[in-house]
Amino acid sequence: MRNPVLRKQTQSIGNDDGFAKAVEIVVTPGIFAALGWLLDKSFGSGPWLAFSLGLVAFLTKITAEWCRYSGRMANIEADMKSERASAKIDLTPPEEIYDALPTGVTLNTETREDEDESGGEARW
Repeated sequence: MRNPVLRKQTQSIGNDDGFAKAVEIVVTPGIFAALGWLLDKSFGSGPWLAFSLGLVAFLTKITAEWCRYSGRMANIEADMKSERASAKIDLTPPEEIYDALPTGVTLNTETREDEDESGGEARW
């Protein structure tokens, strides 16, 4: 049985969460770069504001996603550790195995001379 923390969500909330985050990581810096381009155009400066605002927005989105991911993983690991601590492990030594052959069974290691000399397989 899988850990309930690792099971898939039964609700439809967040099904396309990965795609939404990817779009946010791409679109948000684009919007900030466009805003920087408009500011560059109004100030008559080079593309420095567009580049810097786009870069700051990109780094901010990556940092925010990394923090969210780290927090989620820390919660999942804490849940797994708490469940693991409650599970009892049986540390008793395993039962000894009686490996003697049944009565009447022997291992015959003698080979027939005619097959042994001819290089054929030995029959028992």
